[in-house]
Amino acid sequence: MPLPASLRTLLNAPKYAARVSSTSSSVMVPAGLGGLPRDPPRAPLLRELFDRLATDSKAHGVGWGEWLTLSTATMFALNSPGSLKAMHAYVMQDQGELRPLAERVDRACLMREAGLKCLGLIGTPKTINNLAALRAMVDADEALAEAMPTEARRDIQPQQWAKVVQAGSDLFDDIYAKQSQKLRGVMAHSHPDLTPYILQCEYGPLFAPPPMFLGTSEPSWEVNRLRMSLVAIASLHAQGGVAPQVVSHIYGLLRARPSIEQIEGPSQRGLEFLTSEAGAEWAIRMINEICRVVDGSDDADRAPWPAHL
Repeated sequence: MPLPASLRTLLNAPKYAARVSSTSSSVMVPAGLGGLPRDPPRAPLLRELFDRLATDSKAHGVGWGEWLTLSTATMFALNSPGSLKAMHAYVMQDQGELRPLAERVDRACLMREAGLKCLGLIGTPKTINNLAALRAMVDADEALAEAMPTEARRDIQPQQWAKVVQAGSDLFDDIYAKQSQKLRGVMAHSHPDLTPYILQCEYGPLFAPPPMFLGTSEPSWEVNRLRMSLVAIASLHAQGGVAPQVVSHIYGLLRARPSIEQIEGPSQRGLEFLTSEAGAEWAIRMINEICRVVDGSDDADRAPWPAHL
């Protein structure tokens, strides 16, 4: 049975109307959020944003996997499916030409995996909706849709549970270091189930890369230790109001240096940069720039996302 039109209108409308400030008649208080995401910025604005992100990342030696992780998590937190679709279309191309299938799979899998990890950082509904937006883009590319992995990696069996729990505990300790035990106690004091839930349901099966408990090799699109810190920083900073958690994960990013020590080649410079204080500041500035365009554009600069950039 369909909902009454009046109820549907109420659900989609802003929570409250715009109004004149009670302290100054020259200031307008903007309307509250509505039930649906806003249209994304116009395609040229998004293209310029993505060009800046890619160019600035390259200048610092930051690889595609890291800047795409950061950007994806930011878009999820901003709940802008249209902007996310535009970014997906952007990274599927190189110099205006469609990338080879293997490269498209890597980028689509990375965006999907980074988005999934946002479940524990921005909440389930936004994550579901934005993953669906990404999947719509994948399905529009028949070859890509057929090539995407379809086997679940987190369908945990009883005999695997101990390894999953250990992976979560190890990741938590690696991120929070000397503060780990104190933080476990603080969470337990808030609610006795909070610590086991965070460790066993989030850090274990969700935040830890599945190879940690499956014993498999990491694909190039894996959201590894360093990228997990980028997901946390981006999604938390973009949603706002949780600065203490952002600070904790910035320290976690700085502590990710040992995880990249065995990596050699062109990507080494960018990874070392990201695990420095300068790199952490750069990441925050990149998140701010995405927020400025995606969240801060005027309504006049917005339009439904077109089929092509």
